[in-house]
Amino acid sequence: MGLPAAFCLALRAWPGLAEAALRGLSLPALRLLHRLTAHVPFPAAEPLALMLIAAALPPLIAAARALAAQNPGALRPCLRGLRRRTLCLVMALCLLWEPARAVPAPEALPLPSARQLEWLGVALIDALNANGARVIDPQEALRLAPGVAGIPGGAVKAARYPEWMRAANISGLFVPLTGEALVDAGAPAPLVPFTAVHELMHLSGIADEGAANIAAWDRCMAAGGAFADSARLWALRYALGLLRRADGTAWRSVRAKMEGALLRTFHVCGDEAEVAFSPPVFRRGDYAALAGYLIRQAP
Repeated sequence: MGLPAAFCLALRAWPGLAEAALRGLSLPALRLLHRLTAHVPFPAAEPLALMLIAAALPPLIAAARALAAQNPGALRPCLRGLRRRTLCLVMALCLLWEPARAVPAPEALPLPSARQLEWLGVALIDALNANGARVIDPQEALRLAPGVAGIPGGAVKAARYPEWMRAANISGLFVPLTGEALVDAGAPAPLVPFTAVHELMHLSGIADEGAANIAAWDRCMAAGGAFADSARLWALRYALGLLRRADGTAWRSVRAKMEGALLRTFHVCGDEAEVAFSPPVFRRGDYAALAGYLIRQAP
C-alpha cells in the first residue's frame, strides 16, 4: 500500500499537483469511463461490485482454511493474492478520485444562527407555496439532468437494485470506477431532479459533498421549474434540520407556514434531513453547507 499512500500524501503536500492531476488525469479518465458506460443499458457499477466481491472470495476462503488447519505456510500466498487484488483496486481509486479529494476545500461556511435559519426556511417555504412544488416524473428528471448540469451527452442511471441504496440511506452515488452517476429513481419524485444534478457535479471534479450541493443548487435554479423546486425542497430539509436542533420553537413556527400541498410533499420527502450540528463552521463534506451558502448569498 506504500505507492497509493505516497501518491495521496504528495497530492496533499502540493495543491498544484492535485489540481494538475485532476485536470490532466482524473477528469479525462472519469469522463471517458462515463462515455463508455453510458452505452450500457444498466448500471455497470452493480455487477462490478459483485465481481470485486467474487474476486476477493477465493483468497479469503483459502486463508480461512489455512487458519483452520493451522498451516501458516499456506496462509502467506493467500494473503499475497488478496493484497495484490486490494492494491489494484486502491490504486485505481486513488488515480481516479484522490486528486479531486485533495484539491483544497472551499472556504468553510459559518454555521447559521437560529434567526438566519428561520429566515431561510420562511423564504424557501414562501417560494414553494407559491409554485406548488412542481414535480416531474423521475425518469424524465434523469433524462434532463445532464443538460441542467452542463454535461450534454452525459447520463444519470437509475439503480437496478436500489435496495442497497436504501439500506445505506443514500439517494444517489457517483462511482469513480465506472464514471457513473446513480440515483434511486424510486425515491420521492420531488427529490430526484436535484439528486441527479448533484451526482453529476462530481463528474465536474467536485468531490466535496457540500460543494457539490452548492454547484447543483446554482444549476437547478438556473434551469427553473421542477429542478428549482427540487433544490428548494432539499435546502428546506437541511435548513429545518439545523433549525430543529438550534431552536425547537422557531422550527415549529416555520413549519406551520407550509400550506397543505407543500406539507404533504415535505412529509412524503422524509421531512427534515438528519444533519450534524457542529458549530462554529460546517465540516468538509457536509451536505447542509448549502444552507450556509444560501444565507451568505442573501441580499
